[in-house]
Amino acid sequence: MTKVPFKPTLLAGLIAAIGLPSQVQASGFRVPEISTVGTATANALVANTNELGALAYNPAGMAFHGQDSLVAGLTYLTYDLSVTQAGSKTDSDGKDSFVIPNFYYLAKGKGKISSGLAINSPFGLETSWPKDTFPLFAGSLDPLEPEQSTIEMVNINPNLSYQIDATSALAFGLDLYYLNKLVFNTQQISIDGRGSGLGWNLAYLKKHGKWSFGASYRSRVNVDINGKFDASAIGQPVTTAKTAVEFPDIFQAGVAFQATDKLGLEFDIDYTGWSSFDQFAITTPNGSNTLTTSTNNWDGAMAYRLGAIYRLSPATQLLFGYSLDQKAQPDEYFSARIPDADRQLFSLGVTHDFGNWTLEAAYMHVATDSRTINSSESYLLKALGGDTDPNGTDAYNGTYESSVNLFSVGLSMEF
Repeated sequence: MTKVPFKPTLLAGLIAAIGLPSQVQASGFRVPEISTVGTATANALVANTNELGALAYNPAGMAFHGQDSLVAGLTYLTYDLSVTQAGSKTDSDGKDSFVIPNFYYLAKGKGKISSGLAINSPFGLETSWPKDTFPLFAGSLDPLEPEQSTIEMVNINPNLSYQIDATSALAFGLDLYYLNKLVFNTQQISIDGRGSGLGWNLAYLKKHGKWSFGASYRSRVNVDINGKFDASAIGQPVTTAKTAVEFPDIFQAGVAFQATDKLGLEFDIDYTGWSSFDQFAITTPNGSNTLTTSTNNWDGAMAYRLGAIYRLSPATQLLFGYSLDQKAQPDEYFSARIPDADRQLFSLGVTHDFGNWTLEAAYMHVATDSRTINSSESYLLKALGGDTDPNGTDAYNGTYESSVNLFSVGLSMEF
């Protein structure tokens, strides 16, 4: 790339443009696509030392770039979600398309230390079911039928990298999760709130000839949420409420190999510690009264990612990716609010260097396995016993199907 002057107003404008996006669930409710190049390679970038779009996955890569740099992108995501019960199909009636921004700025230091700032949205959720989708919510249980579930959040992630030697580097950073919107509505009860929490991340990158190895760890982040519980539709008072969401830790490790002058390959493994998502309880502010509880007891989930980058010409690269992502949600605690399932990710993309900047484009199709729930646990009997949490019961029996498509465009430049 040709070096161009850096203007502080450009950085400020891009940060302002990113804002807080709405998102839809991906693996669990994680959204790992945090750069355009990442989308094109099915997120197999943790061991990549060349691409600026890899810095959001492994900030230790800052040590392998020689100039101040900027990466920014937009991803347009569409999805379909439905459930079929007794031969009758119902489509989710929530928002089905989203624009998700991402941003990374690298400031090279004069010595071995560089700094960077990532802004992205690694988690998100949006489901909404029309009334009477789930027939067992009838009579006195009618107010408890799920409707909208939403998580909108942003991660502001400053990092420092330290160049150990010419072939290896470490990075450390902070993860500030700001949850702009949490919605947990039923058909007659409105629950919403917002909050923030702080975590940390650590990364390592090593280059050895044609090989490179990378690893990245992000801690759990507990977000305390304050909001409102509105049951006025069923004659109950509106009250303030609180809850907490513990976002999972994430471990990624990968190995990259420059097979030829033109072809680079990478294989990554990815673990998301979804066991943190165990119980979701909404209480009054002093914690003395529990307003509602959702038991999830999710398991940790693995993903296996393969990416390839082929240099078609001095200015143009073709990118490909495949990923197999495992579900985190066991049948025993299945919830239609987050109908998780195993999935495969197929992606491709292209980058073209225009001299002082590079244009990036990517497409990804997420093929989600259909999931049939046939629980023998009676929700009516459970509710009669005083437990109105429908997770894992026959209230959610049916076959769930979904598909996701992502279109991403981005740019990167060095100053």
